[in-house]
Amino acid sequence: MTDSALPIDRRTLAALLLLAVALSTFVWASGASVTDGEPRVSENVSERYRSIDSLEATRSVVVERDRSVSRTVADVTLVPGTDRERVRFRGDGPRRYERRLSNGSVLWLYDADRRNVTVINLTGPPERTTRAARIQQFVAAAGLTDAAGRPQQPTVAPLPVVPRDRGAGPRPEAADTYTVDYVGTDSVDGREAYVLSVAPSTNRSDVGYRQRLWLDAERFYPLRTRTVWTADGARRSVTTTYTNVTFDAPVSADAFSPDFGPNATVERLETPETEWYRSVADLSARSSIAVPEPSVPADFSLTYATRTTGRVRGVGLRYAADGRQLTAAKYNFTYAPDEGETDLVVDGRPATLDRGPTTSLSWSCEQYRYTVRGTGVETERLIAVSRSIGCPSG
Repeated sequence: MTDSALPIDRRTLAALLLLAVALSTFVWASGASVTDGEPRVSENVSERYRSIDSLEATRSVVVERDRSVSRTVADVTLVPGTDRERVRFRGDGPRRYERRLSNGSVLWLYDADRRNVTVINLTGPPERTTRAARIQQFVAAAGLTDAAGRPQQPTVAPLPVVPRDRGAGPRPEAADTYTVDYVGTDSVDGREAYVLSVAPSTNRSDVGYRQRLWLDAERFYPLRTRTVWTADGARRSVTTTYTNVTFDAPVSADAFSPDFGPNATVERLETPETEWYRSVADLSARSSIAVPEPSVPADFSLTYATRTTGRVRGVGLRYAADGRQLTAAKYNFTYAPDEGETDLVVDGRPATLDRGPTTSLSWSCEQYRYTVRGTGVETERLIAVSRSIGCPSG
């Protein structure tokens, strides 16, 4: 189920359960364009990336917002292009789960304090299947491929970043087109890397969205990714770095099988079921949860309504107008956001705003969580729709 009360996929539900990360400020330096004297890449970049059988490394994620900084370090074993991963977090921190394990079909989250394992069945295609092609486009757009293989300015979009807990990570604006600049070569923990800068071609100012990639010069895996943007006047950044990297290390057959000890209790999340309705009246007649009553712009009309049942129960409304979409969802999954996650207030409750091609605003009221999402909808209008819902009783 997504926040719009559609069926839950692997990333939405996992994000709902993972720990919170605060966001903050970083000063960005733009890169220089490649010249004829710069290196040329003759390899097939996507094939070199896809040839990685496994990756073992130490992964560090630094998230900054204003003057707050959080850092999470984990030992990871990954199979790029799949959802198979083994993650063991180091040290103490705000996260609820100390270990993550996925075999591509099932995700296990281990809470050491409670000795509890949460099991989630995964659905949908893995998110990383398109990364190899995206990186090929980055290298070509930066002008690093040889003359025979260089396409004409391919369309590019920044790589996804580590998501905020229980919500979407920062994403670029839908209206922007992006350019890629070759910055130079650098070293990440002793490994040579090509450094590329990705930025909107229509917004080159420092307040715009930026992403910088350090691609391993041999296998083209992103050894470091830094994404910087501004939201509500606050400069924010997420930097992910891989050190102690070993490619193609032998991985045992049971590396992605659960082994949490005999005393761990297992909690298996049910896969929710979704029913679809043509009107709010039909949905209200079948739902025990009161349906939100948003004040939507006059040019938007209801396309469908949904009712989700199971462990996660909720209702959702979807509206559309000339290619724009607006959804409102209510479901029985609440949590208190950390201080760094609060962006504004809805009906006296702290709310979290995530901008991007699909901007969302979420807040909790008693036993329910509300989320309003908009694609092609101005942020101010999205906030107004959210506040029209507020925190009704029931």
